[in-house]
Amino acid sequence: MIKLRTTASAFLRNSGNYLLLKRALTKRLAPGLWAGVGGHMEPHELNNPIETCYREIEEETGITKSDIHSLELLYITVRMKSIGEISYNYFYFGETTKTEAIQTDEGSLHWVLESELLNREYPKTFAAMLSHYTTRHPQDRAVYVGVAGNDNNSLSMTWTLLEDFE
Repeated sequence: MIKLRTTASAFLRNSGNYLLLKRALTKRLAPGLWAGVGGHMEPHELNNPIETCYREIEEETGITKSDIHSLELLYITVRMKSIGEISYNYFYFGETTKTEAIQTDEGSLHWVLESELLNREYPKTFAAMLSHYTTRHPQDRAVYVGVAGNDNNSLSMTWTLLEDFE
């Protein structure tokens, strides 16, 4: 039987820096790896992943919804895991003027220069998404869907622009 895991993550910017979480070594998923701030969707959030982002940001950083501007969905990734699980990740990007954040048992929070964004070890789908993100035009507000595949035991990500049709 295939199970679904649905998560949402946010990458907040402030003056050219991004707030990243270096996950605690005690975490079951992606211990010691870097990520945005986020987590699993609660059942009542399944149709509104941005609410997961706002909840997780406040829980993990102390930054509230009123401290965040222009939080936008820019990526959705889909991956089949060998444990019989399909993983959906919703990635949001936004701005904040707040730089102070609480510390959490999820890991340690760090403001990282945009030029250093790719110089961290992320879960593979996060790394692929950020690699794509850093090459897109700053005014590009489109949503991209990345489907993970296996290319000789390495991640291959196929990107598609999400758009309506009639």
